[in-house]
Amino acid sequence: MNTLDAVGAAGTKSSGSLSKLNSDFDMFLTLLTTQLRNQDPLDPMDNAEMTNQLVQFANVEQQIAQNTNLEQMIMLLNSQSAASAVSYIGKDIQFTDSTTIYSGSPITFGYTPEKSADTLKINVLDADSKVIRTMEGEKSAQRHSIVWDGLDDLGNPAAAGQYTFRVDAMDKSKNSIQAETDITGRVSGAASDATGNFVLVGDLAIEVTKIVAVREPAASS
Repeated sequence: MNTLDAVGAAGTKSSGSLSKLNSDFDMFLTLLTTQLRNQDPLDPMDNAEMTNQLVQFANVEQQIAQNTNLEQMIMLLNSQSAASAVSYIGKDIQFTDSTTIYSGSPITFGYTPEKSADTLKINVLDADSKVIRTMEGEKSAQRHSIVWDGLDDLGNPAAAGQYTFRVDAMDKSKNSIQAETDITGRVSGAASDATGNFVLVGDLAIEVTKIVAVREPAASS
């Protein structure tokens, strides 16, 4: 089920709730009319209780109407977000992650140490979490990028598949330093489901919310 289907199902649920409320209200009015017609003149029905029940019906009806309006807003926003995802196709995006799919083209990996490091290395791990390549990285506390050419430490080409970049950084006291990471890739498609909207970089689905930069491809690429 895609996002719009999910919202449509939610809208159907609200319509069903409103239909049931109307049915219950009709039954309530029928019972109320019967009670009024057959009440004891010397012991009439409590007006406060009748008013309270009418107010409760009105409040429930208002809440269902608000839910319906909210569902319509969600449908509109998701439709706009899906259209926005399509607009990324053919562009290079930078997204916050450390895992991507290698398919033969070099991969640009970005990293930002939280503070300057004494030592910093970039390790490339395969799908089995085995380190196949180690590269020296820049140590200052700012964003840097490094391009992995797809070769392992022995100069052999890596197989196509999933790879993860890990930043191993330490200060002079040998304390670990954390780093924010990002990947740059070319968008080839877009998709959506009940959980959100995505762009496709190769076979990798990336949430639109992870995108931090968009660039037009270089003319020569």
